[in-house]
Amino acid sequence: MTDLFFQIADNRPVRTFENRFAILDIGNLNRLEIAELLDMLALCEPKAVAIDVNFETATENDSLLLNTLSHLPALVLPVGVEQEGDRFRLVDKPFFYGKIPGIEYGVVNFPTSHRGGTVREFAHSFPMSDGKTLLSFPEAAAKAGGLDPAISPASAEDVPTGIISYHSKEITVIPHDDLADRLEELHDKIVLVGTTTEAGDIYSTPLSRGVSGLEIHAYALSTILDGSKLKKMPVFIGNIIAIVLCFLMVLGAIGIKTGIKGLVLRLAQIISLYFLVWGGYSMLVDHEIVGDFSQAILMVAFGLFSADLWNGTEALIKWIKQKFKKRRAGTSQPSNQ
Repeated sequence: MTDLFFQIADNRPVRTFENRFAILDIGNLNRLEIAELLDMLALCEPKAVAIDVNFETATENDSLLLNTLSHLPALVLPVGVEQEGDRFRLVDKPFFYGKIPGIEYGVVNFPTSHRGGTVREFAHSFPMSDGKTLLSFPEAAAKAGGLDPAISPASAEDVPTGIISYHSKEITVIPHDDLADRLEELHDKIVLVGTTTEAGDIYSTPLSRGVSGLEIHAYALSTILDGSKLKKMPVFIGNIIAIVLCFLMVLGAIGIKTGIKGLVLRLAQIISLYFLVWGGYSMLVDHEIVGDFSQAILMVAFGLFSADLWNGTEALIKWIKQKFKKRRAGTSQPSNQ
């Protein structure tokens, strides 16, 4: 339901211009060019700079980059984690991790079940195996920028993830070639720095199948600052609804003996599907609750299908028995000769 609602809402003419942060697209610049670009960015006096570039290995002539990073205000850099039980451990980090004071680190992992999964959620924070807790990249960016997040990462113990609000937002993306002419647009803002074109960092979202990880972090940051507190309906409620609907459908298929049983069941199926869709929409729009009724919809459809299979199999068996009885009766009659 959220995917459908976001797609419809995103096509409305009314859109919200995001003026609290912007994206600086570095394209395919090398480290020296990135350092020069960040020096120019510092002239804008941004609130914070969150760089989604993993300087994992050291190279020659990194001194300029390190000097630039040490002088940037409220800097956030990315780290990657891997889950170990109910906690996480660092697997990707800059080669200078922990050596430059004043740098905050944010986890860039998305809470998806598999690599190609649709990114619908963001994480608040990640409890680490060493007892510490690291904020997610957008949470760390909001904190570094001094903005008061409407969604507090302190709620991570109860609600570890939030649903990203993608629709009806216009986020400024400045190519690195245009930075010199658009410095004023980044003044006193959080600036997300990274690339939007790297093939290995493209994900599927409810609105598009080709969105960069940096842009997803931007949408998550906007969601955090807006305070869009969409809540998930407990999974067991959807399962209970699915079981009850399946039971009622099968009970009707077996119990109704009138000649219009098929029509009655199809009407019940259509009405059930309507109320499931209407209920999901109402919960989302009016109460900010995301209800997963996929199991219930499948039960309504396949409950009747299984009943049709049962009735069809029963009729087929009855027909075979009748044919068999007629054949036996024909062979048992005495000959007239």
